[in-house]
Amino acid sequence: MQKTFVTILLLGSAVAAFPQGTVYFSNNLFTKVSFAYGLGPVPTTPGLINYGLFYGIGESTSLTFLSTSLGVNSTAVSGVIASPLDGVSVIPLLAIPGTQPGEDDVWVQVAGWTASFGTDWRTAEAAAAAMDGWFGETGVLNLGGLGSTTGPGVLMWQLPTGTDPHRFAGGFVLSSGPEPSTMALFGLGFAALLTFRRRK
Repeated sequence: MQKTFVTILLLGSAVAAFPQGTVYFSNNLFTKVSFAYGLGPVPTTPGLINYGLFYGIGESTSLTFLSTSLGVNSTAVSGVIASPLDGVSVIPLLAIPGTQPGEDDVWVQVAGWTASFGTDWRTAEAAAAAMDGWFGETGVLNLGGLGSTTGPGVLMWQLPTGTDPHRFAGGFVLSSGPEPSTMALFGLGFAALLTFRRRK
């Protein structure tokens, strides 16, 4: 019995110590998330947005939502991703399941949405299209090598003078309502209709 207990304990320790690649999830003042193109009210109180990380191993792999990656809009600086524990601290170490430190075939995407939807980002995305919330996402990016298990996690966001192709630049936009391209097409169509009617 004692031997079995020791074996289970050792196996548990081995699993707990299994190395995983990591990322530095929080963005910075130079890559803040912004609000635009919204027909709904812009959140003026920090902490009303959730952020999540999506990942895939291999470019052609569909991305998986990493539910443990949930961050919130900082209560100190709007548009900066902070820890949900206090709404202020950065998230410097986030493990990506099934990966190893240094692994370079990992692709990620970050999304943000109205916090009242919790982790249900799909519903939040649909609600944003109906002008009942906010939603936005980055492009999909190859990180070029994950950080160590103990940290620091690999930086995902550009620094002020950075041009690293493996980092997100410029943050991203959360919108409530039609996408900017849709609004632009609507505007062009409306202008063309007015011009056509005037010629008649």
